[in-house]
Amino acid sequence: MDDGQIVQLYWDRSEQAITETDAKYGAYCSSIAYNALANIQDAEESVNDTYMAAWNRIPPTRPAVLGTF
Repeated sequence: MDDGQIVQLYWDRSEQAITETDAKYGAYCSSIAYNALANIQDAEESVNDTYMAAWNRIPPTRPAVLGTF
Protein backbone atom coordinates (compact mmCIF):
# COMPACT_ATOMS: atom_id res chain seq x y z
CA MET A 1 0.00 0.00 0.00
CA ASP A 2 1.40 3.41 -0.87
CA ASP A 3 1.71 6.32 1.56
CA GLY A 4 -1.24 8.20 0.10
CA GLN A 5 -3.55 5.26 0.72
CA ILE A 6 -2.28 4.84 4.28
CA VAL A 7 -2.72 8.55 5.01
CA GLN A 8 -6.27 8.32 3.66
CA LEU A 9 -6.94 5.51 6.16
CA TYR A 10 -5.83 7.87 8.94
CA TRP A 11 -8.17 10.57 7.57
CA ASP A 12 -10.99 8.02 7.51
CA ARG A 13 -10.09 7.15 11.15
CA SER A 14 -9.68 3.50 10.16
CA GLU A 15 -7.66 1.41 12.60
CA GLN A 16 -6.31 -0.36 9.52
CA ALA A 17 -4.02 2.69 9.15
CA ILE A 18 -1.91 1.49 12.07
CA THR A 19 -1.72 -2.04 10.67
CA GLU A 20 -0.64 -0.78 7.26
CA THR A 21 1.86 1.65 8.79
CA ASP A 22 3.37 -1.17 10.80
CA ALA A 23 3.52 -3.46 7.76
CA LYS A 24 5.34 -0.84 5.70
CA TYR A 25 7.48 0.95 8.30
CA GLY A 26 7.49 -1.29 11.39
CA ALA A 27 10.92 -2.84 10.84
CA TYR A 28 12.42 0.56 10.00
CA CYS A 29 10.95 2.23 13.09
CA SER A 30 11.90 -0.69 15.34
CA SER A 31 15.48 -0.63 14.09
CA ILE A 32 15.85 3.09 14.76
CA ALA A 33 14.24 2.81 18.20
CA TYR A 34 16.37 -0.18 19.23
CA ASN A 35 19.58 1.46 18.02
CA ALA A 36 18.76 4.55 20.08
CA LEU A 37 17.47 2.80 23.20
CA ALA A 38 19.31 -0.59 23.25
CA ASN A 39 16.33 -2.18 24.98
CA ILE A 40 13.70 -4.17 23.09
CA GLN A 41 10.80 -3.32 25.41
CA ASP A 42 11.60 0.38 25.34
CA ALA A 43 11.97 0.23 21.56
CA GLU A 44 8.55 -1.43 21.19
CA GLU A 45 6.96 1.19 23.43
CA SER A 46 8.63 3.97 21.47
CA VAL A 47 7.32 2.59 18.17
CA ASN A 48 3.81 2.31 19.64
CA ASP A 49 4.08 5.91 20.87
CA THR A 50 5.09 6.92 17.34
CA TYR A 51 1.99 5.25 15.88
CA MET A 52 -0.19 6.98 18.47
CA ALA A 53 1.38 10.33 17.62
CA ALA A 54 0.68 9.75 13.92
CA TRP A 55 -2.92 8.82 14.75
CA ASN A 56 -3.34 12.05 16.73
CA ARG A 57 -1.69 14.31 14.12
CA ILE A 58 -3.32 12.89 10.96
CA PRO A 59 -5.67 14.72 10.47
CA PRO A 60 -5.23 17.70 10.41
CA THR A 61 -1.77 17.16 8.92
CA ARG A 62 -1.64 15.35 5.57
CA PRO A 63 1.97 14.22 5.04
CA ALA A 64 3.06 13.55 1.46
CA VAL A 65 5.71 11.05 2.61
CA LEU A 66 4.67 9.03 5.64
CA GLY A 67 8.14 7.59 6.27
CA THR A 68 9.61 10.99 7.07
CA PHE A 69 6.58 12.14 9.03
